[in-house]
Amino acid sequence: MSICLKCQVRKLLCGLPRCPIADRISVFKLALSKASRLEIFGSTPPTAVVGEHGWPKVRIYVGEPPDVFGDDAKKYDDPSALWGLPLEEIAKLRSYLTFGVKTAKTPWELGELPLAAVSTRPVDLEIKLSKPPAPRLVFDLREKPLGPTAPLEKARVVDNPSVPKPLEKLISDNLTASEAAVELYARGVDIYTIQRAFALGLIGVKHRRRLVPSRWSITAVDTAVGDWLASKVRYFPEINSAVYAYGEYLDNKYLVLIKPGPLRFVYLERWHWRGKLVEVLVKEDVRGERSTMDGGYEAARVAVLEKLYALRRRGSVAIVRSIGEGYYISVGNWQIRETLRRVSFKPLDEEFKKYVDKVGANPLYLLKDEAKPITDFL
Repeated sequence: MSICLKCQVRKLLCGLPRCPIADRISVFKLALSKASRLEIFGSTPPTAVVGEHGWPKVRIYVGEPPDVFGDDAKKYDDPSALWGLPLEEIAKLRSYLTFGVKTAKTPWELGELPLAAVSTRPVDLEIKLSKPPAPRLVFDLREKPLGPTAPLEKARVVDNPSVPKPLEKLISDNLTASEAAVELYARGVDIYTIQRAFALGLIGVKHRRRLVPSRWSITAVDTAVGDWLASKVRYFPEINSAVYAYGEYLDNKYLVLIKPGPLRFVYLERWHWRGKLVEVLVKEDVRGERSTMDGGYEAARVAVLEKLYALRRRGSVAIVRSIGEGYYISVGNWQIRETLRRVSFKPLDEEFKKYVDKVGANPLYLLKDEAKPITDFL
């Protein structure tokens, strides 16, 4: 039986000072009461979510925190600002975001909303719902927490979105979406802005532009940017000796090892849940061929490649991610990317074994099989 069912809020059997579920319900109810008036005014952080069901005709969730304006709204959906907050606080912020839902197939059906969603700063937005949101709070480890949602009758962007100049240019260009994503990243546009632009069909060959589910677009951008970085890193000099880094956030523990050798990756994900262990293994060879596609792996990979690119070095990489039961709400792959962006590498030392024990697997062993030289594939 779940510890939450045994506890029923009152006993705090989880050991936390406050019940995170009760806190989330309290914030959700506050947002629900404001949404019951049907007209909502606030600033979008910016945020927009494109659903998967029914693709290519999908639901678009346009969100804002009611009565929160300007820079105060940014923290509700800004990974760089959210990183470091406890899971309970992130869940509360996300549960206050109120979403109007519209069904569409192309970006042309959404008016100014896509531009508001890729603004570099929060944009004032008026939302009118066609009916009050249902008092339904979803707890699903696979999905990011959402606040109240209801069908969108209309939305009005009140001020001018601040669209990055490189993106403004590429909106009217005819590059493929993947090529545009790489071009934007190379020109310094934030990867999260690129992901939203990809999802909302703002980039790509014009006559083929479609709305892309957010989950797909996030992985697609990570993959495209990662492949571009890998194409550079692959030809850098080898690192001189093995180095490692450890990071921990939201009961996600990461141990990364880079040793001299050709650029290749091994990624092991270890889920601990209700006394059981589930493992996912992804391998990428020197040609960039993956054993399987995995969004978590692509997020981790792009962060490590950024590190190697900055060092102007290459190596063989092993990543172990251990997820504990404390990660009871998924916040999205941004926490993988942001945690690994913040780690620092150092030479192997006596502390390495301590971190191996924390994640439950030794990344050195994951790389123990000798990689074939790249000439074997030519």
